[in-house]
Amino acid sequence: MLSYLEKEFTAHKYDLKHLLRLILNSQTYQLSSVAKSASPEARAHFASYPLRRLEAEVLIDALNQITGTTESYSSAVPEPFTYVPEEYRSIALRDASITSSFLEMFGRPSRSTGLESERSLKPTADQMLHLLNSSHIQKKISTSPELRALFKSAGYASEAAREEVVKRLYLRILSRFPSEQERETVAGYLSAESARNGMVDLVWALINTEEFLYRH
Repeated sequence: MLSYLEKEFTAHKYDLKHLLRLILNSQTYQLSSVAKSASPEARAHFASYPLRRLEAEVLIDALNQITGTTESYSSAVPEPFTYVPEEYRSIALRDASITSSFLEMFGRPSRSTGLESERSLKPTADQMLHLLNSSHIQKKISTSPELRALFKSAGYASEAAREEVVKRLYLRILSRFPSEQERETVAGYLSAESARNGMVDLVWALINTEEFLYRH
């Protein structure tokens, strides 16, 4: 497999887009995460997509993109800079000494060994509590300029307008439209008098779903 990918990569003049397109369109990559067999052999041979939580850097970058906010990072070694520019994504941090309580909590490794096993993707109580009720996540949602504009358009608006905002939130967070049952559940929860608070709760609920937190 590696030899085949190597030949494809060189034959197309080291075109990364071609290589990624080749992998992403493969049957193996597109397998469902719902396993058809519980046998160890099936898991060992990738008979289904391995379900795993988003890495710490990917998760915080996703939360920042959804809310339009940023993280503040600084380095003890001022090369190339002491304070990392706000537009830097966490996934692009080269120095392992540049970290944060969020990255540490969600298993970002110190890169002391270079082994894949150094990274931990196991869920913990601290992680769940942080996503559910931390001021860090609350501030991102409440101060988000993009979300505030959506919340404002939903407040005291018609039911159709609120449904449109719900659709846009699902697309923004889960990259899909809400199902009929989800639309009914959300509609029953929202009202014109409390639409904004209801939208905040909806965002919080969606980012705490397994659909958002896991690769599947």
